[in-house]
Amino acid sequence: MSLEHQAEILKLARVLDVDTLALAMLQEVDAASIRQLRLQAVKRIHIGDAPIFKRIVSASRLLPVPVLALIAEKVMGSLITARIAGQMDVERGVGIASRLQIGYLADVCLHLDPAQARELIRAIPQRQIVAVAQELAARDECVAMGRFVDILSEASIMAVVDVLDDAQLLRTAFFVENKQRLDSIIEHFAPERLIAIIRCAASDADLWPEALGLMRHLNPTLRGRLANLAASLDTDVLSSMLRSVSAHGLWSDALPIIADMSEESQSRFANLPDIQQTDVLLDIISFACAEGLWPDVLPLVRLMDDAGKTACAQAAEYLDGEQLLSLVRAASDHSMWGDVLDLVQRMNEPQKYEIVALMGMAPQAIVDTMLPAIDVSNYWDLLLPAWPKMTTVGRDRLRQAAGKINQEGKLPA
Repeated sequence: MSLEHQAEILKLARVLDVDTLALAMLQEVDAASIRQLRLQAVKRIHIGDAPIFKRIVSASRLLPVPVLALIAEKVMGSLITARIAGQMDVERGVGIASRLQIGYLADVCLHLDPAQARELIRAIPQRQIVAVAQELAARDECVAMGRFVDILSEASIMAVVDVLDDAQLLRTAFFVENKQRLDSIIEHFAPERLIAIIRCAASDADLWPEALGLMRHLNPTLRGRLANLAASLDTDVLSSMLRSVSAHGLWSDALPIIADMSEESQSRFANLPDIQQTDVLLDIISFACAEGLWPDVLPLVRLMDDAGKTACAQAAEYLDGEQLLSLVRAASDHSMWGDVLDLVQRMNEPQKYEIVALMGMAPQAIVDTMLPAIDVSNYWDLLLPAWPKMTTVGRDRLRQAAGKINQEGKLPA
C-alpha cells in the first residue's frame, strides 16, 4: 500500500469515526478515489444539517459573546460548536474563541471542517493558534493538524513549526491536504532543522515513511536537495532508510526520490552493502517491473561496483516474459540498452541466453532499438548462443532489425 493510500485511509476513518480495520474493503481502491469519497462524506455531513445550524447562528445574535462562549463550552459541546463555527460571523466567532479554553478549542478542531470555517480560522490570533497546535500535538492528533495547513497563513504555520518537535512535524506533514504548500514551508527551514528532521526519521522511531511521504510531494529541486542532505550524513542514515523502505514495501515512493539525488549521492546509496542483498534486489526488481520504475533503477545499477552489478544480474535472471518486456521497453524508451545489455552479460549460463531469446520476441520497434546497441557495444556473442532457443518470429524480427543497420551477416543464416 502506498504512503498516499495509507494517509487517505486514515483520514477517511477519522471522518467516519471508525477504526481503519473497518475500511479494509478499500485496500484495493486507489488513493484518489478514497479521497473523493472522503470529500463527499464531509460535504454530505455538513450540508445535510446546514439549515438547522444557520437558524442556531441567527438566534445566537441575540446573546452577548461571553454568554455564547459559556453556552458553547458548558452546554453545546465540541461537535455542535464545530458545526456552528462554519456559519458564524467572523468577528463574533473570534470573540467567542478568545474566551474558550485551549483544550476545548482542540476538541472543536477534531470535528471542524477547515474549509467551512476558513475565514474564521485565519482571523484567530496567532498565539491562540500556536497554543491549540501544541495541545493537538500533545494528543498526537497529527491527522487533525494536517487538515489545517491549507487554511492557515504562512506566518502562523511557521510559528507552529517553531514549537513542534521533529517527529510531530513529520507526522503532521504526512496528512497535509494540499501537498503543494509543503514547498514554500520547507523552503523556510534552516539547514540545521532539516538535518534534525532527517536524523529523527532515521531514529529508532522509524519515521522514514512519514519523511518519504513529505518528500514525495515536493518539487524535484527541493526533493533532490533534501535527499542529498540525507546522503551527506552518516552511512547509518541511508542504511536506516533502506531498511525502512524494504520493510514497508515503499520502493515506489523511494525510487523517484533517489532519482533526484546527485550522482555522488546515488552512488553512496547504490553501494550500501544492504542494498546488494538478494532479497532486497528482488524487491526492487519486482517494483520496477510492476510500476514502471526501471528508469529510476537502471542508473543505480550503473553506479554499483562489479559485485553489486553481478548481484543484480543474478537476481534478474528469472524475469518472466511480462517482466522482461517492462525492462526492454524502458531500455528502448529511455536509451538505456547499454545498462540492460551489461546486466544480461553478467548473468549465469544458460539463463542469460534464455533471456536473450525472450528479448527477441519483443515488439519490432523495441528490437529495432536493441540491435544498434548490441552493435555499438559489440555484444553479438549474446545472440549467437541464444539463436537456437528463439522462435521463428523472434529470429525474423532480429533479421529485420539487423538489415536496417546493414549487419545481416552477424546473424546465423
